[in-house]
Amino acid sequence: MNNNKLNSDLSKRVLMIALSTYDYDARIIRYCKALKEIGVETDIICFRYMDNEKTFETVDGVNVYRIINYTDKDSILRYILFSLRFLVKAFFKTISLHKKNNYSVIHIHNMPDYLVFAALYPKIKKVPVLLDIHDLTVELFKEKWSDRKFKLFKPLLIFTERISCNFADHIITVTNECIDKLVKRGIKREKISLIMNAPDDQLFTYDDLRFRKNGSDKTFRILYHGTLAKRFGLHYVVEALKIVNDSYPDVEFHIYGNNESDYANELKSLAARLGISEKVIINKSIPHHKVNELIKNYDLGIVTYEPTEYMHLAFPTKAGEYALTGLPIIITELKAIKTIFNNDSVIFVKTPESQSLANHIIDLLQDKNKRKIMAENSVRDISKVSWSKMKEKYIMLLSYYGV
Repeated sequence: MNNNKLNSDLSKRVLMIALSTYDYDARIIRYCKALKEIGVETDIICFRYMDNEKTFETVDGVNVYRIINYTDKDSILRYILFSLRFLVKAFFKTISLHKKNNYSVIHIHNMPDYLVFAALYPKIKKVPVLLDIHDLTVELFKEKWSDRKFKLFKPLLIFTERISCNFADHIITVTNECIDKLVKRGIKREKISLIMNAPDDQLFTYDDLRFRKNGSDKTFRILYHGTLAKRFGLHYVVEALKIVNDSYPDVEFHIYGNNESDYANELKSLAARLGISEKVIINKSIPHHKVNELIKNYDLGIVTYEPTEYMHLAFPTKAGEYALTGLPIIITELKAIKTIFNNDSVIFVKTPESQSLANHIIDLLQDKNKRKIMAENSVRDISKVSWSKMKEKYIMLLSYYGV
C-alpha cells in the first residue's frame, strides 16, 4: 500500500495504550508523528503525570486520554497495583473508544506485557493487536529483585510474557538481542519485527556551537536525561565529579528525570557527603520536544549503564539523541550499543567506575578537538539507524495489517 492511498483513507485510525505519559515518551511520540504524516488518526490511552495535564486534550493532532493519575512505582507491589488499576481502566476505555472510532489497529506498549489484554474487545472484533516490547520483563526483574525472589517468580514472568505475546498478532521490539531472547523462550521469530529505539533525525539536529564557546563561559557541563535508577550508574559519575573538581572546579553535572525518586535522593545525599552539592543539579523531567534545545547547552553526555544482562539488551535513545546533536558521549560498552557506535565515535568504558570516568572527563574537557571529531563520527554512526529508517519499517508493518 503506497502513501498516497494511506493519505486518502481518512477512516484509518490507530489506538495506542501505554503505562506512560505521552508528552515525555519519545518512542510513542515518534510513532504518532509517523502516523500523522501518512494521514492516520491516532488516539492514546496513558496516565496523567503532571498536575497541570488535562484528562483529555489533543496534542499535535493526537487525542490523548489520561485515565489515571501517576503514583510512585518504586516498589514492586506499588507497581503491580498501579499497573492493574491502569489495565482495568484501559480495558473499559478501549471498549468505549473502539465502539466510537472503529480502530484499524491497537498498538500496546509494554511494560507490563499483560497490558495487551486491555485490547480484548477489539481483538474479539478481529482488530489486529501489536505488542511493542520496549523492555524484556524477565531480564528487567532479574535485575531489580534478589536472586531468591526472582527464582520464585521467574516461571510466572515467563508465562505472562508468553501468553501476552501469543495474544498479540505481531510483536515489535527494540534490538536484535531482545529478539534472540524472545525466540529462545518460544516466540516465533517471524512474528517479531525490529524497530529500534532510534532518535528522531527530524527533531534532533547537529550543532557545533558547543565547540565554539567564547572565553567567558568556562563551565564544562555534563548531561544525563531520562530514567533515574541505580542501574544507570549515575552515582559513579557523581563520585567522578568529586575527583575532577579537585583539579577543575568549573565542571557541573546536570541530571533531568524524576527528581523526587529514591535514587535522585540518593544522588543528592552522595553529592552532599562529597561536598559538591552545588555541582550536581538534579532537575525535573522535561517534555520530549524540548530535549533538542536542552542538549545544545552541554559539552558531554553520560550513558554509564551497569553492564548487566538486561542492560546489554538495550539501546538507550538518549545516546542516539546526543549523537545526532553532536554531543560527545562517554558510554558503557554494551552489546546492543557496540552494534551501532565505533571506537572513534564515543568513549567506551567496560564498567562505570569513578576513577576511570574522571580520567575520561578530564581528557575530554582538555581536548576540544577530540570532542569535535567524536561528535562528527557519532553522527555518521547513528544516521545508519535513525528514525527515518525505522519509521519506514513501522509504516510497512501497519500496511500489512490494512492501515
